[in-house]
Amino acid sequence: MNTPETNHRYETSDLNLASFLRCRNFSIVEIKRQSGKTTFAFTDNDELRTAILDFANDGEVRVRSFCNTVRDMKAITR
Repeated sequence: MNTPETNHRYETSDLNLASFLRCRNFSIVEIKRQSGKTTFAFTDNDELRTAILDFANDGEVRVRSFCNTVRDMKAITR
């Protein structure tokens, strides 16, 4: 069931996409863990959707920042 708060969220279980979005300075608003699957929620807006397209089209982020973010997010989800 979507509440008004969750209606404006984008959720993904893709760790690489979530890390890319973090490297693009989008804040995670919630992390859910259910049945061994972790979902990251971001506030949905036009800028976020543009960044998701950038990810799909091989957009750029700093490599070291991306690697560190992936590592940090893996640690959070354990």
